[in-house]
Amino acid sequence: MAEKPPLPPKPKPPLPSKPRPKAAPAAARPTTTTTTPAPGSRPPAAPPFKKPTLAPPPQVLPLKPPPAHQYRQQQYPPGGARKHPRPYRQQPPHHRRGGGGGCSCRRACCLATGLALLALCLALAAACLAYLYYRPRGPSFHLQPLSPVRLRLGGGGNSSSVSAMDATVGARVVSWNPNERVAFRYGDGEGRVSLRDADGGDGDVDVALGWAPVHGFAHAPRTVATVAFVATARGVVLDEGVAARVRDRYRRRQQGFRVVVDAHVGVRVGAISTGMVPIRLLCDDGVMAPRAAAAGSSSDGGTVVGPMSKCQVLLFRVRW
Repeated sequence: MAEKPPLPPKPKPPLPSKPRPKAAPAAARPTTTTTTPAPGSRPPAAPPFKKPTLAPPPQVLPLKPPPAHQYRQQQYPPGGARKHPRPYRQQPPHHRRGGGGGCSCRRACCLATGLALLALCLALAAACLAYLYYRPRGPSFHLQPLSPVRLRLGGGGNSSSVSAMDATVGARVVSWNPNERVAFRYGDGEGRVSLRDADGGDGDVDVALGWAPVHGFAHAPRTVATVAFVATARGVVLDEGVAARVRDRYRRRQQGFRVVVDAHVGVRVGAISTGMVPIRLLCDDGVMAPRAAAAGSSSDGGTVVGPMSKCQVLLFRVRW
């Protein structure tokens, strides 16, 4: 029998491929000619198998942790020891400021301010119209010459340097209301009379001679009203020098007096009346009536004809 031909040797495993050099350009690349293998020679080894390169995986963005006010992350110390987590406390709800509440509050304030200004303007307009229509004016007061006036001075004697005096003084204040639509009403009060001594060493000295009640009355528009009272005093002590001056002036009918009347007054305009406020009449230039006028006043009921002095009017102790 013919012998079997020997088996061809097993091919060795291919070595790892080395990186190929970059291909030269076509102009510089040498030309090769394909040659056919000779009969009986080994065929050329096949190139090694390469796995296809995979595309890189898509990039995944990291997840953001939840808000801190809703969930609290548990933090563990380095070393693995865990502590008990703190209990979660629910945060109180946050109220949003501003918005509709603030706008409504500002709107209400602006509306209230506008209404207040409108009411003030209307009140001022009404007051101006009322003043132009009624034209109110204050009443005037004048003091008539004092009558009757009786002063009795007792002698002090050689052993005494003072004198006692008894006095009776009648005062009458005349008031005139110049308004046409405004009336006044006066409440009860009191009147006081004092004797004035201008030659004293310390200036004017007032010696009180007593007081008397004054009755209230109503004072209609465009009318005249009178306030009359008689003040009496007993045993008024005077210095000897003052008593001598008073005695001399009384004989010559030149003694001066001061009359003060305190009462309350209210105003009535149509059907509207105001409250009562304090009023004071201050008459500093009171003089004695002449003898003829004093004698006539006792016969015709107290009417005195003579020059009158104007009185000051004080409302709330402030000059009107």
